[in-house]
Amino acid sequence: MRIALVQQHATPDKAENLGRGLDAVRSAAEQGAKLICFAELAFEPFYPQRPSDGNHAGLAETIPGPTTDALCALAKELGVVIVPNLYERTDDATYDTSPVIDTDGRLVGVTRMIHIPDYEGFHEKTYYTPGNRDVPVYATAVGRIGIAICYDRHYPEAMRALALGGAEIVLVPQAGAVGEWPEGLFEAEMRVAAFQNGYFVALCNRVGQEDILEFAGESFVCDPGGNVIARAAKQADDILVYDLDLGRVADSHAKRLFLPDRRPELYAAWLGASEAAPRADEPPADTAVTLREITGETLRPILKMSDQMRPGQDRMVAPNAASIAQAHFNEKAWFRGIYADETPVGFLMLYDNPEKSEYYLWRMMIAGPHQGKGFGRQAIERLIDYVRTRPGAKALTASYVPIAGGPEAFYHKLGFKPTGEVHGGEIEIRLDL
Repeated sequence: MRIALVQQHATPDKAENLGRGLDAVRSAAEQGAKLICFAELAFEPFYPQRPSDGNHAGLAETIPGPTTDALCALAKELGVVIVPNLYERTDDATYDTSPVIDTDGRLVGVTRMIHIPDYEGFHEKTYYTPGNRDVPVYATAVGRIGIAICYDRHYPEAMRALALGGAEIVLVPQAGAVGEWPEGLFEAEMRVAAFQNGYFVALCNRVGQEDILEFAGESFVCDPGGNVIARAAKQADDILVYDLDLGRVADSHAKRLFLPDRRPELYAAWLGASEAAPRADEPPADTAVTLREITGETLRPILKMSDQMRPGQDRMVAPNAASIAQAHFNEKAWFRGIYADETPVGFLMLYDNPEKSEYYLWRMMIAGPHQGKGFGRQAIERLIDYVRTRPGAKALTASYVPIAGGPEAFYHKLGFKPTGEVHGGEIEIRLDL
């Protein structure tokens, strides 16, 4: 089966980028390619080079949508499988997404990036919602295809799951910059994944100088033995075309030795229990949340929670002590402890001004040990219930700092939308009641 990896530069002109991409598909098909893969965000600039200003949803598109419509028509015309990577928008979230289009032009599914990074030049947490489609393997006309989008390739759990799902080829759409990783690691990681899991890995990288990053190109293919068998040009547009013998998958070391000798009955205890089981003083995720007045007796644990934030989160919200002191001098401050059953898990404060019908979520935090359990969502829902009882309440506003690990996706899922205003570096958002 002949594969083609299309690495091409991108400009701010999405229509022009897509046009060149369609031409590349035709060129690859003329060379006999049956599976054609593109790099991450192939037809648009790499937006996460800088943090989002809160209006990023307008940059994304639906799937199906105009880009997939054009690619589906071309896949059917040429009888090829096409796997692009797009910035996807749904009703309530945005994703880094790879659609899979079969030879008959059908959109057979989408894979969404699961693990979202945030560091200099790659502020992806401010753009992408973590994927919710697991790691599917697609039975296409040319073979069983799995996808690990960029950052997901660093997670052995995802790469192994694709093998267990029967993948013969794992496509890795990537945005890898010049000098981003130590010499040799760019390929070594994928060589090991191919060897340990017994499939071909085809990594398709971006290329070209953009805002603050230069993408490296050098797309490559590894065989199930862990060997690099094909490599595209360095820092230049290229179409890498290569023949894959899928029969080598069944005869790989992984299929003959590693996978049959697995001990999955042990792994849940190793990997799952220690991460998932709550400590004795940690309420489980299904615990109901209430908002309670803070008294002299309950003050101390509320204050101590500010010392339990995850690294970097202290830049997102003031310490609870400062918030409560500020509330003492502001008659419009309404503040409560967030409790899961009888355990304090967080704090919130509302600017409550019924004279002007202004209701603003001033502060909100969930302590580190209690994050990821839905307590923050429940707390906001309780707050919304309260605000709806206030005179003239038509909206609840809030703001957030657009930094790594910030709450932008959290608020977006709750229905908050950017107002277009930025105050003191914070993005203002609004929820209509």
